[in-house]
Amino acid sequence: VHDEPDRSPARRRDARENRERILAAAREVFASAGFEAPLDAIARRAGVGRATLYRNFPDRFALAAAICEDNLATLEALARALRGRPGAFMTLLSAIVEQQIEGHALVPALLTGPSAPDLAALAGRVTRLLAGPLRRARADGAVRADLTASDVLAVLAMVSAVVAGKASVRERRARAMRALALVVDGLVPRIDRVARSS
Repeated sequence: VHDEPDRSPARRRDARENRERILAAAREVFASAGFEAPLDAIARRAGVGRATLYRNFPDRFALAAAICEDNLATLEALARALRGRPGAFMTLLSAIVEQQIEGHALVPALLTGPSAPDLAALAGRVTRLLAGPLRRARADGAVRADLTASDVLAVLAMVSAVVAGKASVRERRARAMRALALVVDGLVPRIDRVARSS
C-alpha cells in the first residue's frame, strides 16, 4: 500500500505511452490501408493487446476522432511556435495539407459515424490558428491582400477532394502537392505572378 504513489505515476506514464503508440499506429494503418483496416492490425503495429486498444478507444470512430483532435492540437502548437514569423502561413498551410494526405478518410468516415464531429467548431479552430499568420502574410505581400480565412478553408476543401479515394499515400501526396502548387498561384499577389512570368 505504501508504495502505491510510486507505482501510480508509472502506470499513468505507461497509459499515456500506450495511447500515443496506438494513435501513431492508427495514423499509419489508416493512411496505408484505409479507414476499414482491422483494428487488430493497429494493435499489432502499436505493440499492445486488443484489450489495451479497446480500453483507450472503444471503436474506430473514437480512434479517428482522437486522431483529428490530436492533429488540430499539433497545428495549434505549431501556430504558437511560428507566431510572428515570416512564412508562418505557408508553413501551416503545408502542414494542414500533409495531415489531409495522411488522414484523407478520417473526416468523411466520422461524418457517417455514431457521433459526427462539430464541423463548425473544427473550422473555427483552423480559422483561429491561421488568423495571425494570414494577417502577417497579407501585410508582407506574400499573399493577395483580399485573401480571407474562408478562402483558405475553400482551398483546403479542394485539396481534400483531390486526394479522396486515392489508395496510395504516394499518389495522394503527388496530387495534393500539384493541386496546392496550382492554387498557390492564385493566392499570391497578381504583381508577383506577372514578375515571375516575365
